[in-house]
Amino acid sequence: AELCALNGIYAAGNACSALSGLFAELVEECLQDEGVADSSVRTTGKSSMLAFARDELASHSRSYERLLKQRVRSLITDWCGADDVFDCDGRLCLQNLRLFIENEEYNLDSASFKTQESEERLEVEIIGPVRTSQIFIEVGQDKCDAAVTLQMAEAMSWKSTEIILDLLFRGDKAFNDWGAMLLSKQVRMLQNLYCGLVLDSTKAGATPINTASILKQFERINQAVSILQLEKPSDWLAFSYQVGESYDTNLTVEEIQKVMRLRVDFSEDAIMKVCSQMKAS
Repeated sequence: AELCALNGIYAAGNACSALSGLFAELVEECLQDEGVADSSVRTTGKSSMLAFARDELASHSRSYERLLKQRVRSLITDWCGADDVFDCDGRLCLQNLRLFIENEEYNLDSASFKTQESEERLEVEIIGPVRTSQIFIEVGQDKCDAAVTLQMAEAMSWKSTEIILDLLFRGDKAFNDWGAMLLSKQVRMLQNLYCGLVLDSTKAGATPINTASILKQFERINQAVSILQLEKPSDWLAFSYQVGESYDTNLTVEEIQKVMRLRVDFSEDAIMKVCSQMKAS
């Protein structure tokens, strides 16, 4: 029933958007008939009524988009795991992810790394619980519109990366270069899993869904992984990258500092020097 509601919200928003576009074309035609070149000029009569309908429908479309996002995130919380870090018994797939990362060792030697990075192990302990979650089962039964599936994959991606970042920012984990490689593989497997959910749900002959919005959810954790894989803190000044200007896709200087402090072989002086230069730039 919940998935039907999500499909209905998406369909309503899409219909409002399409009708708004239609009214926008009618406004342009009407303005041309009235001899008005600029559509932003306030008019009266028929064109004014059409413009009002266009704007109202566009507003409704945006409201449906916001509602869909809210309902999807609520569904992910109910079916995959709540935000409450203390309510974490591992029954739900994102609760399981939190417990797994929390208990995972990242200060490794080469032998331990070989054991822990085994795809069979990661499939059973991280990927499997997500793949067999209610969300994945329902999507696999073709109960969701492709656009709704994309929204759910985005929400799961966002929540997964925030779980991992939250655990990193606490400062309880210890990393060396082997551990950084392990986390990189774990993040990459999650990213591929969520992209696969969307791509696999696309019907034959349909236009493929762009997964760029899913990859965007991983930008901050990918930055953290890149920092953990540095040879030394100062390398970040040369290799650092940003995605736009938003904190939604970039780590802050304070967060970068927290991540660098997880590396057991990075000195505090070297970290502070790099962070001071970033703040000054």
